[in-house]
Amino acid sequence: MHPDQFDLKKGRVVEIDLNTLLVALMFVTILSMGIGNILLGLADIFNHATPTRRDRTHVAWIVLMLVVHFNMFWHTKAILGVDDWQFGGFLLAMAGPVLMFFATSIMLTDPPAGEGEDLRRFFDALGLRFYLMFAALQAWIIFVSYSLMGQFVPSDLVNLAFLVLSLLLAAKPRDPYQRPGIFLAWGLGLGSLVLRWFS
Repeated sequence: MHPDQFDLKKGRVVEIDLNTLLVALMFVTILSMGIGNILLGLADIFNHATPTRRDRTHVAWIVLMLVVHFNMFWHTKAILGVDDWQFGGFLLAMAGPVLMFFATSIMLTDPPAGEGEDLRRFFDALGLRFYLMFAALQAWIIFVSYSLMGQFVPSDLVNLAFLVLSLLLAAKPRDPYQRPGIFLAWGLGLGSLVLRWFS
């Protein structure tokens, strides 16, 4: 069996268009870069003998981004179901992993050496950029899901909630909003995984 011949649902051999395979490979490659960066960042955090300058909320977001990457990876199945790719559709498909990569890179930015107000301003600016990028990612997921399915699906409600939460946290990037925000985000992330599991 060739690597470009399989059926995702019935297990039978089918032909997959070369363009579809190339788009899927690019999609997975960009996601893999993000996953690798997160794993390196987490290894750096957990391997240091001295305490990390990132607080628990920051680390929780980094771990959640890893979960979101795995969830996004499952969208590869939808890409393999598209038969006729045009360049515009290719760019639209790549926009999601690129947004994810940028959001991850922002979240993994090392805190500066300063203390007190300097460190607070850093995390405020970091949070604003990250939440806006994450909100854009959720908008992309909803748009692409509707474009492929022709209708909204239950998981779009989770993405819509993520979008609203991200915008709210971007407007209030400081405590005390961040801690309840990460709990809500984890609840939404786990809910999305449950929906993905049973879909």
